[in-house]
Amino acid sequence: MEEQDFSTQAIFTYNYPKKLRFAVITIVTVSLVTLLLASYFLFLKNQDFALVHLIQNIGAHFNYHFSNATTLGVLYASLIGGLFFVLLPLEGLFIAFLRAGANPYVATILYVAGFLISFTLNYHMGGRLNVFTKKVTGSKKFYKTKGFLNKHGTLGVFLLNIIPFAPSQPLSALLGIFNYNKTKFYVYFVSGQLIKYLAISILYIYILT
Repeated sequence: MEEQDFSTQAIFTYNYPKKLRFAVITIVTVSLVTLLLASYFLFLKNQDFALVHLIQNIGAHFNYHFSNATTLGVLYASLIGGLFFVLLPLEGLFIAFLRAGANPYVATILYVAGFLISFTLNYHMGGRLNVFTKKVTGSKKFYKTKGFLNKHGTLGVFLLNIIPFAPSQPLSALLGIFNYNKTKFYVYFVSGQLIKYLAISILYIYILT
């Protein structure tokens, strides 16, 4: 039987080819998307290309659903805005949807449903940075932080999900990095977001209208 290597270096090099492949794919994908967007806005916006028409149609699709506060528009907001690298004022958008005529309780359910997907993606993308974070912070500090989060982080996770405009999206990725308990993650993130948007809905119905 092959002897297992449990040294510190092994922690960082375990499954190295797979992690390197993921890093390369991620960098190439982000670079291509950035290049395409830059090319579109700088050179191609008014050109008659199929790709330009596709981008314009996608933009028009999102603009229509956002502007008309459709169910898809509400869902898109939390699906896209819930990603940790997308900066959208989600609470402000939610109020805008309510002002445009969206049903408050349906909008709340759709928001939380979208967050279930986007926050799960955040958590798993954070998990991909697990080994890198160990290397940067050191194994001792990494596991100490992980233990603290699992033991004492419940209140913080709940509060950052219930407080308006708190950075709950980056938090979901951070918790993925430290492999935060998944049951706690979903219970406190879902309950926090649900309470927050129900409170905003009630505030809007009984005070702002």
